[in-house]
Amino acid sequence: MALPKSPHYAFQDLGDGITAAIARPDGFAVCNSTIVALPEGGLVFDTGLTPESAKDLRNGSEQLLGRPPSVAVNSHRHLDHALGNSEFATVPIWGTRRTREVMLETHDQTMAELKREALERDIRELEGRRAEMRTDTARADLEFILHMNRALLESAGQARLIPPSQTFDTRVRLPGSRAIELVSFGSGHTEADAIMLLSSEKVLVAGDLVCVGIQPSLGSGDPRHWLVVLDEIEKLHPERIVPGHGPVGKLEGVEETRGYVAGVLEAATASAQAPLPRAIRRWEGTISLEENLRFAREWVAAHDARH
Repeated sequence: MALPKSPHYAFQDLGDGITAAIARPDGFAVCNSTIVALPEGGLVFDTGLTPESAKDLRNGSEQLLGRPPSVAVNSHRHLDHALGNSEFATVPIWGTRRTREVMLETHDQTMAELKREALERDIRELEGRRAEMRTDTARADLEFILHMNRALLESAGQARLIPPSQTFDTRVRLPGSRAIELVSFGSGHTEADAIMLLSSEKVLVAGDLVCVGIQPSLGSGDPRHWLVVLDEIEKLHPERIVPGHGPVGKLEGVEETRGYVAGVLEAATASAQAPLPRAIRRWEGTISLEENLRFAREWVAAHDARH
């Protein structure tokens, strides 16, 4: 069967009825998704950033499956992974219990941030920082953040924030005849991230617990426990990993993410004058690294004060 065509996704056949939907750099999905064929229908893991890209994802899944998807999953609460839920609201959407709770708790604040005026203000502020970006890496990081804001602006007034309707805490096997498990090792990238494990096929879909070639965000979870989570992912011995961002790969994506998170934590506990650790030096001067370091310093100070 021919793979679907989309301005938002590059579809990649992984075999065994598994298709990775890799976010195109110029599309409005921003995060990767995964489609799995089921005897009972089909599953879509992570629904993308905008209604437009989510509609494309749904149409692509119907083309691949020969029928509408029967279930969706959110790896975590960040908008690029869950704002497309509105296109999948007619089917059960799975996520961790804590993901649902936080999405409900922050609903009004999130919707305020998605208003046209707020997005236009953010875009103006980011565009005003262009002159500060001294390297190609810093400029690329800024343009990625701008692109995400512009994608949200395109759908301002249309987006609806729909939390998962089905929840679990640590581990659940999804209903149906195909062996698919959702697993949460607790807080890492966010308060409670979910991964999807297809044990027979040795495929693991990681959400933003694993990112390749792009900086993950440390602003919502527990960076020290994130390192523990990455150890647990390695123990599952997957042969292929679909990351939240970047190309499908193997365990080297876990190692890249571990190096970044550990490097940020190391820098957060060092003096401001100390050189950056090697693992994060390539990102020096980027907005994302600045924000991650600010969060990590505050998190480490608060966490160590409690202990």
